Amino acid sequence: MLNPLWGITSGRLPNRNDVQHFVKCCVEKLENVKNPSMITLKMQLHCKENFTNAPSMIQKNRLNLKTRLEPLEKEISEVSSDKNVTDINTLVKKIVFFITLSSGLGNPVIEHVYKEAEAALKSILSDEDLTDFVTSSSVNKQAQLVEFTDFVTGIRLFNRDCEKGGAGIEDLPKILIQAIEVTKIDMEKTLTVIMDNVYVLTTALDRCYQIEMCEESYTLTFNASIGIEEANVEPIKDVLILYRQYEVFIRKITEEVQKMELYAKHIYEQFREALLNVHKSVQFRIAIPTCIVLPLFSALATIWRELQNQTIVLSQLNQLLSNLELLVKDVNIDNDTLKEVIGPEGPTTDAERLGKTTGLVIPSNTSISVLNPCEIKNFGELALEYMGFCAWMFIQTNGGLIPGNPNMGVVTIGNRYYVFSSVEAANAFILQPERYCKSVLIRILITPLVTEVPKVTLMLNNEAQTELHPEPTNIDPKYMWNIWDWKRQALLYANLTRCVTTSSQTIKSRAFEASVTQTYDMKSTEQQTKKDNYTNVPKLSNHIYGLRGRTDDNQHVIVLTRPVDESSLRPKCTGKKLGDVLKKKKA
Repeated sequence: MLNPLWGITSGRLPNRNDVQHFVKCCVEKLENVKNPSMITLKMQLHCKENFTNAPSMIQKNRLNLKTRLEPLEKEISEVSSDKNVTDINTLVKKIVFFITLSSGLGNPVIEHVYKEAEAALKSILSDEDLTDFVTSSSVNKQAQLVEFTDFVTGIRLFNRDCEKGGAGIEDLPKILIQAIEVTKIDMEKTLTVIMDNVYVLTTALDRCYQIEMCEESYTLTFNASIGIEEANVEPIKDVLILYRQYEVFIRKITEEVQKMELYAKHIYEQFREALLNVHKSVQFRIAIPTCIVLPLFSALATIWRELQNQTIVLSQLNQLLSNLELLVKDVNIDNDTLKEVIGPEGPTTDAERLGKTTGLVIPSNTSISVLNPCEIKNFGELALEYMGFCAWMFIQTNGGLIPGNPNMGVVTIGNRYYVFSSVEAANAFILQPERYCKSVLIRILITPLVTEVPKVTLMLNNEAQTELHPEPTNIDPKYMWNIWDWKRQALLYANLTRCVTTSSQTIKSRAFEASVTQTYDMKSTEQQTKKDNYTNVPKLSNHIYGLRGRTDDNQHVIVLTRPVDESSLRPKCTGKKLGDVLKKKKA
């Protein structure tokens, strides 16, 4: 997509024909599985995804192990306290399985391994401790499982060193050191094969071109043998890029293995020292406080875990080497074309190519400086541009990787260091360095296989929040920024200088006195305007007299409805006492 020749850019809407042509070319390249460019891209992608730093590999493997043991850990942490003896024995068995699998010390299905782990667990976990473990919370159970794993691992390793146990425990330090040695030998053999192919391909590419003088500069012309066209050289460039990329990855893995070897030896020394500390603590003692010996067992388990981590990293690197080897096996090399281009002289190694230019020195001028490698301190750590390949040959050959010769001098341009394959290439590059640097970037866009050559620094967007108001705000309301406001203020002050202040006396007020008056407050009064009352409407009740038992027609209606106001029906009081009335009747 970055190739400008496709006509697909982010700045404008792509043409339909350009997109179809781009898709067609991509499909053709993907169908050709043995194409060197596709193999190189696969190699770069595979290493980018799998060749990470050691802590990432270890964390990924440990997380995978934890995920697999998570169901068993969940069963242990969720056990309740209302369990019988059979359930408690099952719980102990689960704990032993979890500890053994988590520590990687053997297979708990094997009887000897299980019994040894169970005995180590019971030596630190009494019946009361087991009861407390069952009644504790899930979080505490998980934390105690980690402690049990460290203690049991340390005890089993100590018993193995005392030759009183160690069933299923392999000699991990010895295996790790032997595996590192075997890996180094395999990588040396692989690197030898790679460099043999690189020498052949570099020699073939170098002999196809010739540097010629053109006015004040130099140019590169195609000068291969009869029958060899420039189109026949393009596959050689792709295969050379593939093997150079393969070489870079192998050298990176070699550096990691060398660091691992030193670290593994250091860890093994710590492991022996930790075992010696445990022996000193338990020597000539029948009983030892747990506060003294358990931390020693935990430290021993931690060191052993570091050895396991190094084994994990080495296994990942070996798997990566195997995958890269399988990818490179599919590449096809036209040996007939190579033999015809190289001729009877045979290939030239990098050392022989450097020897041919011995004594040649790149001249310096006022715009650039040429450094002697012998005068540069820590020259091996100096970051050369384009991984030490000749930039001018890379442009002129449309992507050919020809190594530069630092013995002729290191050209310094703007804190960047360049090396070249010949003095002529250096002189041509020095005339227009900016133009050639831009040409290198364009060539990299066209050839995605060499994106790793310039070692572009990874850029990321980052944000930072500064202090909102580091200084206290001070807004002057009388601030004026307009010059006409200042002029107006100046005129006002100038007018004030010609003004005179006068004063006058009004009528005398010294004889006036304040008068006070008293008012009356409002009086609160109340008045009743109406009275609320209520009444109950009587129920109508009538009686027809004479309907039964009479022979005449004297029937009439008697009204039995009670009146609304019954006060008139009540008897009136005469004011006489009851005692006086009774006396009067007796008399």
